[in-house]
Amino acid sequence: MLWPKLVCFALVALAFGQLYQVASEESIAVCPTNFTQVADKCYLLDDRYMNFYESDRHCRSVNAGLLSIKNPIELKALNDWLPVVAPYQTEYWTSGNKLGQTRNDYFWQSTGEQALYLPWNDDQPTPASGDCLNFLAWVHLDPEGAYMGDHRLSVKNCSQWAIPICEAPLQYFKTQLCLNTTAFFEAKVPV
Repeated sequence: MLWPKLVCFALVALAFGQLYQVASEESIAVCPTNFTQVADKCYLLDDRYMNFYESDRHCRSVNAGLLSIKNPIELKALNDWLPVVAPYQTEYWTSGNKLGQTRNDYFWQSTGEQALYLPWNDDQPTPASGDCLNFLAWVHLDPEGAYMGDHRLSVKNCSQWAIPICEAPLQYFKTQLCLNTTAFFEAKVPV
């Protein structure tokens, strides 16, 4: 008589265990608070002018790093996004610099990696201009008016001012289903 009840209990427990496993397979990616997702990164655009060092400290204070550009896809995503959120802003700091280098090798300070993809503006790099990289768009004038070109990298003196773009990775969570005797609860658990 006890045998059928045990089998029934085991089957119910197995069913609930399977339900939990299936629900926990879903994952989501979100940006930190106040950051905007652009492609597969999160960006925070400030509106204050700072030098390179102040910009770096500011981004670190929000658990991020200054902008780094790894490939043409990221460059295009930024050039599509920036005119929408800041249509008249021409210049931003990146984390790129050659501080402490005697050669013209640039590094992304936010990641420590050598900057291998360097989409330069025309007539760049000009090492005599400084040791830091900014993200600069030229304003073009023609008879029909003024328009801003795409942002590209330029060399700039680190003590001059520009606006920082802070960058953070997406935060990934798994959605897990928590069972209670009276209700179901859904929780986001960091991966």
